Amino acid sequence: MEPILRMEGISKAFPGVQALDRVDFEAYAGEVMALVGENGAGKSTLMKILSGAYQKDAGRIYLEGKRVEIQDPYHAQLLGISTIYQELNVTFNQTVAQNIFLGRELKRKGILGSLGFVDRKEMERRAGEILKMLGANIAPNEFVKNLSVAQKQLVEIAKALSFKAKIIIMDEPTSALGSEEVEKLFEVIKQLKDQGIAIIFISHRLEEVFKIADRITILRDGKLVGYMKKEEATIDKSDLSNG
Repeated sequence: MEPILRMEGISKAFPGVQALDRVDFEAYAGEVMALVGENGAGKSTLMKILSGAYQKDAGRIYLEGKRVEIQDPYHAQLLGISTIYQELNVTFNQTVAQNIFLGRELKRKGILGSLGFVDRKEMERRAGEILKMLGANIAPNEFVKNLSVAQKQLVEIAKALSFKAKIIIMDEPTSALGSEEVEKLFEVIKQLKDQGIAIIFISHRLEEVFKIADRITILRDGKLVGYMKKEEATIDKSDLSNG
């Protein structure tokens, strides 16, 4: 089976630092690929290249077998690549529906739409459909400032789905969640897998990696150490604990 994402020979340098040195990375539809490594291993740099925040110095990126040049974060979203950062990118004084369709507001039909009037009811209806699919008990017209961290995270996931995401990058998604909220997030991740979405899961919590990941990619000092299936690794395996 062809991977939905293939990154080959990715290199990136900053002044005085070789952040990535010819790194390969791949992910398949309907799997959770964990990306692990100590601070400075290159995890964030690699994902920022994939999400369009950084431009690579060298290498190639293939999406569904077709080579792509990712111009910026919005272009990445249009390609079906969405990122949920540790610092959630939500606007607190807008509703859930407004956040999900931020920058892509649905316009009313006819002359009112041509004058820029937004169709809030349609946005709330579509947002409600996505939230229901996620099993999220959140009202589309609720203000985001009233939500818990876990609920805000679900809004971010709903936003990714509104872009018809094929790949969702989750950067330390459990860092601010309690144990029950983590379990609910893992249930949502399993739903996304069932829909054929590839999840890239970045975490330093190895017990969570072993619980949710199908495969693991290990980076160390900007280089690829290797891939392994979850079954091939143990929590005290040196490649994981050191890298």
